[in-house]
Amino acid sequence: MKKIAIIFSLITITICAWIIIYKLDSLDIASNKNDTYANIQKQEINKRTDLNNCEKEIEKNKIDNNRRNFRNSSEVAYQTQVIAFIIIVIQIVIIVFLFIDNSNFKKESKY
Repeated sequence: MKKIAIIFSLITITICAWIIIYKLDSLDIASNKNDTYANIQKQEINKRTDLNNCEKEIEKNKIDNNRRNFRNSSEVAYQTQVIAFIIIVIQIVIIVFLFIDNSNFKKESKY
């Protein structure tokens, strides 16, 4: 029974680790750099002469919306990673307790 619990714990740890690695691309780690790039794009739109003011505002709003969506997805990815990390820690504690319990049982049965 303990072997099954250890196997399920290892499977859970593997899945959570995969989720953490998979969500790394969604994190907005360098938010200041990304905000700067968004501002540079807005300045380039302002310099364009082929667009009128309304079209320029639409393009700048698209940049703002994309940036906002990326921040929101980054928050969700961060929360997902924190929960997956907590699950990994809990599973490691469970495995440790299973090994400790198993070794104590063997010691008691020898006497």
